[in-house]
Amino acid sequence: MIRPSDGDRLNLYDLVKRKDRWITCPDTATAIEAKATTGTQRGIRFATSGELRIRMAQAARCLADFPTDLGWVVHGSGPWRATVSLRSGDVRVLLAQRDGDHTPMPLTLRWPVPVPREFDFELSVATERPVDVLVGPLWTPRTDLVPQLLGNGVELGPGLNPTVRNGPGVAVRYVEKKHPSEWAATYAKRELTADEKALWQHYVVDSARFPQALAAGSLDFVFSHHVLEHLVDPIGVLLRWWERLAPGGLLAGVVPDTRYTFDWRQPAWSIGDVREQCGLVDDMPTPAMFDRWCRHTAPDTTPENLRARDYSIHVNYYTPDLMRQVLDEVVARIEASSASVPDGVFLNAVRNGKDFGFLLRKPQ
Repeated sequence: MIRPSDGDRLNLYDLVKRKDRWITCPDTATAIEAKATTGTQRGIRFATSGELRIRMAQAARCLADFPTDLGWVVHGSGPWRATVSLRSGDVRVLLAQRDGDHTPMPLTLRWPVPVPREFDFELSVATERPVDVLVGPLWTPRTDLVPQLLGNGVELGPGLNPTVRNGPGVAVRYVEKKHPSEWAATYAKRELTADEKALWQHYVVDSARFPQALAAGSLDFVFSHHVLEHLVDPIGVLLRWWERLAPGGLLAGVVPDTRYTFDWRQPAWSIGDVREQCGLVDDMPTPAMFDRWCRHTAPDTTPENLRARDYSIHVNYYTPDLMRQVLDEVVARIEASSASVPDGVFLNAVRNGKDFGFLLRKPQ
């Protein structure tokens, strides 16, 4: 079963929260989590009038189909005006202008308009009182997945902050390519607590792509959180993880949605791009993968700099649609090579969410 996204537009909340290199934003605009009648929503708050600009926004994949519905809803506590436009040099093309007061209003765009080859995307708000632009519910796919991970399992690549913890009905080990003391020396910005260091006894130093310490058919679950996008040949990786599952076991994970993370400028990725990696053995991304990531995500760095720092880049760029195709390919290969047919495929995502979850269950 697939639960599709209920919208796929532009995640202002994430852009502002992490101060994306491609936006300019007034100090009076901040990322917020706001209470609403539909539950807690993510968004940005303009404390006073201001303008947010996304530079060179023609590269944003979520704007490529010229959406009418951005999934943005404006809430104000007094009179306000919100304007959305494209700007190229001195040329400004108006897409939307709404005036409001206390009643929430969606911002919808008017197309067609002449679209410049290169343009900035602007959102400006005129107000004397705080105005919120909400983009979607506060939600994480971990909420749905983690309670299902019971029994004896592993979490792959958790770094120093595992998602799954040992407790009643759960015995989990953590697989990393280095001992956590090495990760702490490299990444920790503070002295770790005794409780954090106590987790180290549950770590296994092994390869996430080619796990040797995990016996075939031995695990009730295999889970990864923001790991699969770093791994070459994800189809082969998922098949090897599947082999480690016992009957009834769960293969689950969370991956970032390329359109709403710092990779939001990466060109569309296809199942063909994923298939081309099948059979690659080297853990290191190819030169083309380094070049692509630098060119579209971090043009201020170089592949040579990343290699020297042993920096882990994203080598695959997932959306829920592409992840469904990858999982369908995995299921087809499982069916072709054995009598074990997965019970089904499940994905869950929300409007403008930065990541989504997936799940495959091995039959009893």
